[in-house]
Amino acid sequence: MKSIKIFSLYIILTSSSLFSQEKEVIKIAFKVEGICGMCEERIENALSVKGVKSADWDLQTNVCTVVYRTDKISEEEIHKLLNEVGHDTEKSKASEEQYSGIHSCCRYREEQDH
Repeated sequence: MKSIKIFSLYIILTSSSLFSQEKEVIKIAFKVEGICGMCEERIENALSVKGVKSADWDLQTNVCTVVYRTDKISEEEIHKLLNEVGHDTEKSKASEEQYSGIHSCCRYREEQDH
């Protein structure tokens, strides 16, 4: 009987230590290239995934603020999601194929060339 109590206590302590490795929610902000309201919608929708609590891209500053759970998604994955929808970030660049998929009015690279 004593061994059952000890085992039960061990299970409780072990499971509570697993729960103590709780989700860490952090907030980051970084630059994402874009030029219009369609870009804003595309950027924010791309980050509407499991683990991202909120994402807000500011058209005036091109800064994207993201609140996310580190146990569900990484910062690198966040940047890749934005690249996949055609947007460059300060840490990674969309491929030409990804970039060419955005609407012609959203072509921020051409805008920078002018």
